Amino acid sequence: MKTNAQRAQERLTLNPQRAFTLERDGIIGALYRPERDEYPGKAVILFGGSDGIYNLTKLVAEQVVRRGMTTLALAYWNEPGLPDGFEKVPVEPVEKAALWLRGQGAQKVGLWGISMGAELALLAGSLLPEVISCVTAVCPTNICSQGFVKKKGIQQLECSAFSWRGEELHWARLKLSKAAILRDSLRERSVCLRSCYEDAVRNTPEEAQIKVENIRGPVLLIYPEHDAMWPSELSAEKIRSRLKEKNFAHPCKCVSYKFASHMLVPIKSRSTVMFRVERKYPERCWESDMDAFQKTLAFWKEVW
Repeated sequence: MKTNAQRAQERLTLNPQRAFTLERDGIIGALYRPERDEYPGKAVILFGGSDGIYNLTKLVAEQVVRRGMTTLALAYWNEPGLPDGFEKVPVEPVEKAALWLRGQGAQKVGLWGISMGAELALLAGSLLPEVISCVTAVCPTNICSQGFVKKKGIQQLECSAFSWRGEELHWARLKLSKAAILRDSLRERSVCLRSCYEDAVRNTPEEAQIKVENIRGPVLLIYPEHDAMWPSELSAEKIRSRLKEKNFAHPCKCVSYKFASHMLVPIKSRSTVMFRVERKYPERCWESDMDAFQKTLAFWKEVW
């Protein structure tokens, strides 16, 4: 039986203009340049979530570059030489990728991430305000999470999921319980970690909340109205409220979908069968995926 990674590899159709390696560049990534640049002076860095399948990130990058945007798909974990779990994963690779793009003439560098990648996008945007000028977070969270590894299920670690300049970032304690995950997943008929995150999202101390107000550019938040994986809709509201409270000087747009899952991306993936809404309303969910993608492209062109 083929893995999701193998299926993704089969669907990759574009060769990157440049492949970045740890040995030569200090990052693992793939650069795609469009035949016709529809977003002059702009480039976007993309990263995926806790599925850890780098090829899925490159598939999204292919869709972006086909619409005319210079794109760099970045791996930040689960590749040879990178962390094999969310244990103090460094944010610095985002900085290296962004500075390389700036050195190649990009006047503006934005970030796009989904799930844990959305967390990374918001963190990196808040830590690199001089370099990053737009953040798109799909199924976001408003906190820096506790570390974990996926070994025989999910195991919590007594550390932060991310680090910066050699120091772990302040993190929010989760309630990862195998019994609760099984109970909630059976109830939702979907993979469900909501109860593990809800208390942290609602009640995290200030030091573990992402300082989104430090981002120097527009922010786009995209999420399902009900996210079975984790409470991204609640997190988005927390982020929006924080930006309003801090008198954020840039646009913040929230886009939600009734028929959508945690896999809100413009590619067809068999991973979507994990979610009941995708099994019950596949066409409606695909319409949401593509509408979110079009709204993202419009946001990058008109707002950023």
